[in-house]
Amino acid sequence: MEGQKARIDLVEAFIKESKRVIREAINSNKLIVFVGAGVSANSGLPTWWDLIKKMADGIGISVENISQDDYLKIPQYYYNARGNKEYYDLINNIFNVPTTPNPIHSIILELKPCHFITINYDELIEDAAREKGVFYDIVSKDEDLPYTPNSNMVIKMHGDLINKNIVLKEDDYSSFSTNFKLIENYIKALLSTHVVLS
Repeated sequence: MEGQKARIDLVEAFIKESKRVIREAINSNKLIVFVGAGVSANSGLPTWWDLIKKMADGIGISVENISQDDYLKIPQYYYNARGNKEYYDLINNIFNVPTTPNPIHSIILELKPCHFITINYDELIEDAAREKGVFYDIVSKDEDLPYTPNSNMVIKMHGDLINKNIVLKEDDYSSFSTNFKLIENYIKALLSTHVVLS
């Protein structure tokens, strides 16, 4: 019983300290929110796994026969078999569904983060921010970084559909440090000076 009480006390102390750190980060404009596919999935958009399954179906591969270590190969196989145009046509068709930001977006925006870092390809964060009268510059390729007049950014570290530079295939991940060198280094710098909530 004492051990359980000690664990509960430890968790409560951790929560209290986390709240303090987040409040301090908000007050000093040092809060970054990391947004993954789960937030967009709540608006009806596909997850990474949904994309993988759709591509596997498109080239006749059963995902049950593939180990998790090989999941990145499926988009690569699809791209190699179908080419750039069909690859992006499929992804655009999958994402071309009517969506609106969900309550999670509103809750996140209430924290007033200075930046968002996301692996999502959609524009739901930007849409939710605009609805609240808040504007973030979009950084989805290295060339965007020097031209961000606003001090608040949505950093799309896996690119976006507009620029057709998404990171999904095996080749994309292996060339990430070359194709997104500035973004990668900028994120590393932010991680050393800001509080990241994910």
